Amino acid sequence: MGRIDWCRSVFFLGFLLGAAFPGFGRGFDKTGFALSGTIFSDGTNQRIAHADTILCGDGGLPLQQSTASDSGDFSFQGLRAGNYLLRVQASGFESAELHIDLSFASEHGLSVQLKRARIATLPEGKTISAHELAMPEGARDLFDSGKRKLYTEKNGAAALKDFQSATKKAPTFYEAYYQEGMAYLSLQNSAEAKKHFRKSVDLSEKKYADADVALGTLLLHGGEPEEGEALLREGLAWNPRCWPGQFELGELELTRGHVDEALAAAKDAKELAPRQPVVYRLLAVIHLRQKNYPELVADLDAYLQLDPDSPSGQRAKELRAEAQKQMASATVSRNK
Repeated sequence: MGRIDWCRSVFFLGFLLGAAFPGFGRGFDKTGFALSGTIFSDGTNQRIAHADTILCGDGGLPLQQSTASDSGDFSFQGLRAGNYLLRVQASGFESAELHIDLSFASEHGLSVQLKRARIATLPEGKTISAHELAMPEGARDLFDSGKRKLYTEKNGAAALKDFQSATKKAPTFYEAYYQEGMAYLSLQNSAEAKKHFRKSVDLSEKKYADADVALGTLLLHGGEPEEGEALLREGLAWNPRCWPGQFELGELELTRGHVDEALAAAKDAKELAPRQPVVYRLLAVIHLRQKNYPELVADLDAYLQLDPDSPSGQRAKELRAEAQKQMASATVSRNK
């Protein structure tokens, strides 16, 4: 399961839009944003009741936690504008992580699809991965205790002690090393977090998505883009239909000036998540860079269908008018 946006210090896309079109990001510090949606079983579209939903901040720290309703619905209210990570966990399913952009508007009607997990079921009904089941029972108990202290009790120091004891009992317990990294992040120790994520990556031979993406993101936003990008692409190789991964790749390529590659990734993200406004904002930035005003207008039209009334939606209307003026000016010039 995926990704914590561990140490992003700026909202890159918002910066680009603000620089290109002053005022696009007005209301960025606004409070009162909301996030709501429904959790489904992938392939069957059956609703999953009572899943655990954890909303994390930009630094990867858990902010709010709740349990989905009988009909699989969840909601978080009173949020500040910004980027978030939503973690969803349910017994018998693979966990999922989704990047949520509330920089400009609330997100309602989000659909979260969970895949059935390949798991072992214990007599009590508890489900764990096959690798975790292979760990000594004492290490598993410490692992569970640490997760409860970290995510429910929000006691990172106490959780860290449990994870450290778990890895001492089971030195190949790469899931526990990953959770150690999470605990260190909660204690704002990114250096130790990085070390433990790497330990998890190495022990799992890059087959544990949580650790791969976590380490990759730390590296990508910490001045080591080559390895960070490699880990991001590793994750996408495992799951190319991960729209947040494609979106992140699009941002990465755009920062490097690879406009065509950024556009390809952004188009993949749009195909996978056509109802995500942030995708059209990325496409708008790319088409602006290309001075492709017809496509820019199309991007803004799509964005306005999803977010017409927010301050950023109002600004998008202004941008659309400006793009149309550019198109008209170009037509006049060609006809002279």
